[in-house]
Parts: sequence; structure tokens; C-alpha cells
Amino acid sequence: MAQSRRDFLNNSRSLVAGASLAGMIPAGLGLQSCTRRKGPNERIRVALIGCRNMGYTDACAFLEQPDVELVAVCDIDKNIRESRIADLQKYAYGKKISVPKLDQYEDFRKVLERKDIDAIIIATPDHWHALITIMACEAGKDVYVEKPVANSIFEANQMVNAAKRYNRVVQVGQWQRSGLHWQEMVDYIQSDKLGTISQVDVWLYGGNPVPKVSDTMVPDGVNYDMWLGPAPLRSFNPNRFHYNFRWFWDYAGGKMTDWGVHLLDMAMWALKLEQPDMVTAEGGNFVYPNDAMETPDTLTVNYKFNQVNVTWKNDFGLKTNEFGFNHGLTFHGTKGDLRASREFWEVVPGQNEGVPLIEPVPRNMNAGNDLQLHVRNFLDGIRVRNFDTAASIKIGRDAARVAHMGNIAYRSGQTLNWNSETGTFNEMAANHFLKPTFRKPWEITKVL
Repeated sequence: MAQSRRDFLNNSRSLVAGASLAGMIPAGLGLQSCTRRKGPNERIRVALIGCRNMGYTDACAFLEQPDVELVAVCDIDKNIRESRIADLQKYAYGKKISVPKLDQYEDFRKVLERKDIDAIIIATPDHWHALITIMACEAGKDVYVEKPVANSIFEANQMVNAAKRYNRVVQVGQWQRSGLHWQEMVDYIQSDKLGTISQVDVWLYGGNPVPKVSDTMVPDGVNYDMWLGPAPLRSFNPNRFHYNFRWFWDYAGGKMTDWGVHLLDMAMWALKLEQPDMVTAEGGNFVYPNDAMETPDTLTVNYKFNQVNVTWKNDFGLKTNEFGFNHGLTFHGTKGDLRASREFWEVVPGQNEGVPLIEPVPRNMNAGNDLQLHVRNFLDGIRVRNFDTAASIKIGRDAARVAHMGNIAYRSGQTLNWNSETGTFNEMAANHFLKPTFRKPWEITKVL
């Protein structure tokens, strides 16, 4: 299955336009042995790219799987990289898991160059997800990529194409898809016991301010140019780095893409929704008007999916809704309401002259093992070459697309009508938000 160097470079030209391939793509990449099914006794060798926050959490979940060998970590911040290696060794020791000395890298391309690595975890900031995933697929790696899958609808589409073209198993970190109490919720809704559902409310409340600070020198041990990657060149500012990157459009999409993809995905899954017909949005930085954040701290988005309306709300100034939940979904049916969160789901019957229309369902609690089940689902997919995993790249793309549509409606200030056949808005001025301008040499063109 190995490609020649010439074939690889020829194929790459359809993937990465305007890039200096010699400097961008390591020599010798090609489809490796993990294209075949893994034997029952073969260990799956995994590397982590992006070690902070969810990267570390994901790596711990992978370490707990008996057929996984974590072999390498990669991060542009030497301080994070080295501290996480120590943290992983400590975690493994506490779980009585044997872990060899982990190789460490600053440049993700060095990870992709290794033929002995079967799969990678991508937990970088959002603006890096697409390019690393596409290059990893071309290099013959299976991929576990954090949500949202990409920082634009264009990038998300190319990730779907790359997984298909290179026959890679790509699982998205929308781990609620593997949660048992979420599956029970979906089964109940699809049983039609709630009657006709015409409205779904989805929300996340709370958030912290990000006070403005001046630009500074790049911290020691940080490869800032690599951190920026495809994003525009600008001076280093602590607010735009590490966790807070998610509040700036160059790198992410705020609460809408951070939490929205998780919770909106549950509405889409339960009601078998894919693409909305119409999107409207309103909001702004009302709670912290002098904040450094570009993304809104208050946002309401209304989606029209044929006969179903879905409403997303995030508000940094509120702590909970009227039921005391800081996040969740309510499915409003003609016979009652179903409320769900990461902790539980329950059904509150509607009434007719004081008589319940359906039986109540007491709270069904989450078992707390959603992520572990999700990782297991991905590894099983690798073993048998099953591309239709619990949160395949298509599922991740669909959820990210809807979240990005909400942000585009907010940023454009327009009511947007989506053409599912062309994958564009009828309002032409909004379409420039579909694809970012990539900084050379980190450019992506359409993957065929």
C-alpha cells in the first residue's frame, strides 16, 4: 500500500495549494500497514498532537485501553509538552499502566513521518484541526480529532473528503454520541411518545471575562509561528493563546462552536436533522462590553429545519435557566417535554384538564463513562476498518456546519437562507465566511 515519493507529491498538489511542499510535508509519507485490519493481539500505537486541556484528557482515556500504546506527544509549547509527559506518566502509574518513555516533538509533521504510529489524537486549537487531519489521512493515520472539526465550513467539508479518499477512520470528539443516557434519550424521542416536536431549546449559560492586555514577547519555549499556522500573522498576546484562543475568530468560534456542537448535535441526532433552511442570529458583547473577546458573550440563534425550529442561546450573564440547569436541551412535544443535560434526561408530561398525556420519566442519570466508550468505539473501528463510527467525520462536519452557520448569521447581520445543493447561502455577501484566508504555506484547497 505504500506510495512512492513521486506519487505522494503528485497527490499532495491536489490537497495543498501554494504551499512549499518540501518545507511543509515530510519526505517518505505514505499509506502504512494500518490500512489493513488489526489482529486481535496487535496493539494500536497512538500519538498525541496538542497536549493541553482535552488533549491530556483524551490521552488518559486512550491509556486506559488495554490494546493502546501511547508512544509520542507533540506540542508547540515546550513547557506544556514536558509537563504533560510527566502528568501522563503519573496518571499511568496511578492506574498501574505501563508506559514507555514518550517521544516528544514540536512539529506535528515529524509525528506523521513515523511509519510505526497507527493513529493520532488532534487536540490543537480549532484553526489547526483541518490541515493536520487531512495530512494525517494522507499519511495513512487514523484520526481522533477534537470538536469542532474545523474553524470553517469549507475546511470541515475537505476533512470529510480526505477521510473518504484515503480510507481513514476519523472519529470526532463529540463523545456524547457514545453516552448511554444520551442513547436512551434519542430512543425515547424517536419512539414518538412526545408526540409532534416543533421546537427544541438548546442553551449554555455562564462565562468568564477576558480583560484586555497588551501584546508581549513570545514566551520561552513556544514556537509561536507554528502555533499561528494558517491564521493571520500578528504580535503575541496572552489573551489569544492557550484556552482563550476560542474567543477570537481567527482561531475558533466562541461558545457557539465550543459547546454548541455538542448540544446542537444531540438535537440533530434525536430528530435526524442535517441542514437548516434558514438561520437568524442576534447578540453581542453585552455582559462584558469592554472585554477582549471578539466572539459574543450573548447570542441567540434560530434555526429552521423544515418543520422543526431549534434555538441556541448562550449568555455569560446568566447562571441557569428557569429549571436550574446551566446547559442542556428541551424538546417540546405535543404530549410533553423532554429535558436533557450531560448529567441526566427526564420527561415532564403535558396535561389536558389536569390529566397527564403520557407517563412521566424520572431522571435517568449519566453513568460517567461517555469518553471511555467513545475512545473504545474509535479503536474498534480501526481494528475492523469501520468508517461509520459513533461520531464519524461526517457527523462532526454536520454539527460544525450548523454551529458555524449561527456565527455567520451573527457576523453578517442577515437572515440567511441555506442552499443544501450548492452548500452556500443565497445571500452572497455571507459566503465569504465559508472559507478563511490561509497564511502560506498552510493552505488547503478542495480535496477530491
